[in-house]
Amino acid sequence: MAVLQIVGNQSGVGKTSLASALLVTANNVGKKVAYYKPFADGRTADPDVVFMSDLSNSLGCPAVPTPGNKSDSGKLGPVKAEISRLELEAGTVVVEGPDGQAPYAFDSKVILVYQGASDAVLASIATAGPNLAAVIINSVPIHRRDEVARGLTGQSVPITVLPESRGMLAVTVEQLAKHLGGQWVLNAENRNSPVERIMIGGNIMDAGPTYFDRYRNQAVITRVERPDIQMASMCEKTVCLVLTGPGEPTEYIKAEALKREIPLIQVRTNTHDTAEALTGLLDQVDARTAAKANHFADLIARYATTQILD
Repeated sequence: MAVLQIVGNQSGVGKTSLASALLVTANNVGKKVAYYKPFADGRTADPDVVFMSDLSNSLGCPAVPTPGNKSDSGKLGPVKAEISRLELEAGTVVVEGPDGQAPYAFDSKVILVYQGASDAVLASIATAGPNLAAVIINSVPIHRRDEVARGLTGQSVPITVLPESRGMLAVTVEQLAKHLGGQWVLNAENRNSPVERIMIGGNIMDAGPTYFDRYRNQAVITRVERPDIQMASMCEKTVCLVLTGPGEPTEYIKAEALKREIPLIQVRTNTHDTAEALTGLLDQVDARTAAKANHFADLIARYATTQILD
């Protein structure tokens, strides 16, 4: 049996993403892991706990306990009792610990999730305490990932450097439509599909399949009166089309989109202004989805330098 406490050097570094990935990873090999966030703000339902409760339920893991109020974070007796109960149910308990400070003072392995300049990580390692078992540096620009990893070799604890991932920064098709003020041309399927990249369907020199078949989970913005570009872009990697300007899409395009289950979103602005309106879209990114839990689990499996659940 084991207790893993996840702490962060600051808020928003990915503690809940790591916890969700560990639940997914355990489930994939037939194990169950319990999640527990001992303390929350208390004014509203904690979104991390709500998400992890849904995920735990879907994976058949123990029910997630209700957190105590953050103002009581010094009272660890009830927390230790809850952890002991969860250990009996699941064997391994993942505890979401505090940000920017020492871990809660109970017996556990500690995993530090770090984000920021890599030359300051050593100070955070010292703060994490003697039970530190692993460090995960999250969301490093992909072109610097190998350089950062090389610079941190030889430390006393395993350090995993995860690159920034479009999968974790994706919004849904529905969020994109709402942000642009778009209208659904059809009763849209796949509104929850992830959008990782925006492509502009303009006058390009490449053939359609060459241009539009490079990236997965893409949205394509193009003028409504360009059915040639719309047809060329409706490949397996396109999750929606954003049709710009006045006019209506042709019946043939509607039929093809319906057959391929590709949502059509129409906006009345031109393509340039529609692209400009994407500013602020990333403010709607939320890592608390089942798809992103699976994606983060894949990142851990690919880049981790140690087996975190062992």
